[in-house]
Amino acid sequence: MFHGGMTPLSEEETQLKGRAVDYLRRLWPWYRRYLGRALAAGAMLIVTSAAGLLGPVLIRRAIDSNIAGGDLAGLALTSLIYLGLQSAAFVAAYFQMLWLFTVGERGAADIKQQLFRHLLSLPVSYFDRNQVGRLISRVESDTEALKMLFTRTSVVLLQSFLMLVGMGVIMATANWRLFLLVAALLPPFVIAFWLFQRKVRPVYLEVRRAVGDINSLIAETLQGLPVVQLFRQQARFAGQMDRLNRRKARAEMKATGLWYVVWFLVDFGEIIGFGLVLGVGGLWALRGELTLGTLFMFVAYLTRLFGPLRMISDQVNVMQRAFASAERIFNILDEKPEPPGRPGPGPLVLRDRIRFDRASFAYDGGETVLHDIDLEIRKGEKVALVGETGGGKSSLVNILLGFYACRAGRVRFDDSDLADIDRHRLRATFGFVPQEVVLFPGTVVDNLRMLDDTVSREEVVAAAKRARIHDAILRFPKGYDTNLIERGVNFSLGERQLLAFARALVRDPQVLILDEATSSVDPHTEHLIQEGLVELLAGRTALIVAHRLATIRMVDRIVVIHKGRVAEAGGHTELLARRGLYSRLYRLQYVGENG
Repeated sequence: MFHGGMTPLSEEETQLKGRAVDYLRRLWPWYRRYLGRALAAGAMLIVTSAAGLLGPVLIRRAIDSNIAGGDLAGLALTSLIYLGLQSAAFVAAYFQMLWLFTVGERGAADIKQQLFRHLLSLPVSYFDRNQVGRLISRVESDTEALKMLFTRTSVVLLQSFLMLVGMGVIMATANWRLFLLVAALLPPFVIAFWLFQRKVRPVYLEVRRAVGDINSLIAETLQGLPVVQLFRQQARFAGQMDRLNRRKARAEMKATGLWYVVWFLVDFGEIIGFGLVLGVGGLWALRGELTLGTLFMFVAYLTRLFGPLRMISDQVNVMQRAFASAERIFNILDEKPEPPGRPGPGPLVLRDRIRFDRASFAYDGGETVLHDIDLEIRKGEKVALVGETGGGKSSLVNILLGFYACRAGRVRFDDSDLADIDRHRLRATFGFVPQEVVLFPGTVVDNLRMLDDTVSREEVVAAAKRARIHDAILRFPKGYDTNLIERGVNFSLGERQLLAFARALVRDPQVLILDEATSSVDPHTEHLIQEGLVELLAGRTALIVAHRLATIRMVDRIVVIHKGRVAEAGGHTELLARRGLYSRLYRLQYVGENG
């Protein structure tokens, strides 16, 4: 349940197969619908970039033409143009960031929505292999990391590119010799960025994985907090969190160290550039080969040249985080959803029987848990599955509900192979009461009809009465409009089980499946269930998984599952007379409960 150590890198993550252009290509459809706002933000970006480029040019004009020529009116005009241009740039920058934030926020929300929908479509086996906490991290944290890619990062990169190109053109036009001196400093930075990009991406992938493991540990520990406290294991789990935090911190420090190398290289390049421009440019100015205004313009551009380089190095850092998140998201989206089966007209109707035909099954990477199961459940028949824990009873139920597929053999629903039936039509046929009741935030009535407004309140109340939970609901002042506290803890364990019975009956299912539905209830609640079972099962096909054998005496047939095989089958009296596995289980339980 708990994972405190280093999780091995998966093959997909180790290969790091995706490239930035591939991620951007796959992300594009989510952001294409907001192209209008993005283009408007791009227009504002051009305004702000133009203002940044023309500022030093205006200052050069003020020094070389207005001040040197004693032109007071020209100086005033240049100053007004400068102020107006910078004011327009401030306004443009506001709308640019506002519109880009909208694009990034809505695009991330769309990705998050599709990711969540895709998770809902995946087979149950996928969640056997992936921890809930890490999936939460991918849905929330990784999509938020992508948002930065399409807001601040995109602005900085595009604006930096425009500034670099614009400054290069203006400097080359003003004095090509001094421009070549400055341009000679750029190749080392290009090489440094390329090396940084190659080395930092796997590090950030490890950071994202560490975040997922931390979220998983927190979620699982808090869910099992009463057990942790009961066995006084707080220190142990705090130690696991400390190890995960240290692992994340090491990865973060490694990535930050790589980023600082580039950052300090940019700073050092700026110092070298200032020295060259002031030394060589100053010498040329003394000789009259360069005006003071042009020298000042180069100094101003040099500051703005290394500013974009510094911001690019910073955003490369953000981009690597975002692409690591994108890789994790696409790993989920590339998972194949459960096969839907062939759609059919109208609801699925059981006409004759359900049959397991030499069905075998094993969980991913595990030993076979069901071996050549031959079992037939006729329409209207009540069949009980009994046997020792781990024998394979619940696995049979999971196969019947379409959560898992047989590794060999098949299951037939009348004349149709279960694998060929549309999953929605198949599951609409069943009413299912699991051993562990799952209740969701919301009211009692919303939980019983699973937020389906097509189910009337009268149908909900009728199902609750048949499940013997109606009176317990009405003891609350708001009755069916009572809000359930987390996991329904304002109802007792037995009452939550009865709520699950009512929920299964709301849609009047053809086949009712009870998976250890009375294993965790008190004797009074079990008596209520036994009272209602005769009525609840009347006219229905039923499959009942049970440990407490007293609850299955009314069934038509009992099937004993032992070590993944059908060991015995027959009626209660018949199986007792055989003195086999069922007889032994019954005697052990009867003696244990009654002395």
